[in-house]
Amino acid sequence: MKRKLVASLAMAMILGGTLAVNAFAEEAEAGVVVEQNEDSKTGYTATFTYYNDEAANVKIQGGFTFYRSGDEYCYSAGKLNEDGGIVDTENHLFTPENWEPGLCRYGDAGYVKEMTHDEESGAWTISVDLPCGSYLYQYVIVDADGNEEVITDPANIPSCNELGASQTRSQFFVPYDAEKQAESDDWTFVFPAENEEDRGTLIWETYEGYTYEGSDTATQEMEVYLPANYDPDREEPYKVLYLAHGGGGEEGDWFHQGNAGNIVDRLVADGECEEFVMVAIDISKGNNDERCENLITYTLPYVEEHYNVSREKEGRALAGLSMGAGFTYTVQYLVPDTFGYFGVFSVGYLSADYDIVDAVNNGKADMYLACGYADHTIGSAFVQGQTPMQPFSEYLDENDIPYIGLNVVEGGHDWFTWPQTLKDFVETTLWK
Repeated sequence: MKRKLVASLAMAMILGGTLAVNAFAEEAEAGVVVEQNEDSKTGYTATFTYYNDEAANVKIQGGFTFYRSGDEYCYSAGKLNEDGGIVDTENHLFTPENWEPGLCRYGDAGYVKEMTHDEESGAWTISVDLPCGSYLYQYVIVDADGNEEVITDPANIPSCNELGASQTRSQFFVPYDAEKQAESDDWTFVFPAENEEDRGTLIWETYEGYTYEGSDTATQEMEVYLPANYDPDREEPYKVLYLAHGGGGEEGDWFHQGNAGNIVDRLVADGECEEFVMVAIDISKGNNDERCENLITYTLPYVEEHYNVSREKEGRALAGLSMGAGFTYTVQYLVPDTFGYFGVFSVGYLSADYDIVDAVNNGKADMYLACGYADHTIGSAFVQGQTPMQPFSEYLDENDIPYIGLNVVEGGHDWFTWPQTLKDFVETTLWK
């Protein structure tokens, strides 16, 4: 077992870009600086600086696009035309240049724009006015032959990568301006808690797990969040939420891109929930049945041996997004007595593999469904045989099958939707 520790989530966030402060590398002024700006329509401007003398062109690629709430062309990621095809939503999306208060965030990488080059200094720069929130971005480097390479900002490498993660998108935060932004633009719920004593701790763990076919090692990784006042000797074990990432993701996603630790820190500090442990697991290998075996046979025993967490059904919960949500359905079906709560974010039901009624009724656990208004999974499926989220919810209603309902938030299949669904899952369902 190998363990790497970050003293607090605050440290992790400061190393990866701060609130209204820059993320600097050794080269002066490289990175992103967020400054209050009276001339900005949002009240704040983010300025990006990148040095590269050999690039023919450099573009920024970030989650800086928006849509208007209720726009039917954005519902389910695009309106169907008369031929059954998807109408392009591009003309219904907003950029920072035409942003208005109250617009909804959409997409992790939809905004692409060329940066300005200063030949004397070698700096590539761009300034963008943005409303409050946590944003992800990368640089697109174009060489003389027109070849493109997408890179992480070298002046703002995700701090969790120092622990063991492989995050490729840099992150920064933009504060809230109540005079220029609408109430719905206030996304401070994803920021690090104001008081350092309210901030939890992240630990990166490696352990011996299931040996997947084609793999030459059983070594696996997880990221563990411990609440600010975690006591390994507390008489009552802490309840624990296991989190699964989506396709192409990794165990670092929930705490870097999704700010899960920040969200829970704030909810605990505000008295909205009790302190609990979170464990982000790796489901990048194998199929759902194998992942379930790994979770039950290796992951849970390891966590329960090394941390003061519940071993009871009602003290355990599992939630996942996209592919991780499909995994959550599988776990509910195969081992219904292991978890008391299931959070399913942004994926259709795996009806091609499992019977809906049996799966839901089998464990009598609380199942919470959620997705984004502009997320295609609300009305369409990833694979043939899946039941999209809205039809699945209607089926459950029609057949009086108990569940927590379908929570539709503003957002797409992205890291604007999932922080909202996690927050609501904790506030309304978890341990209730």
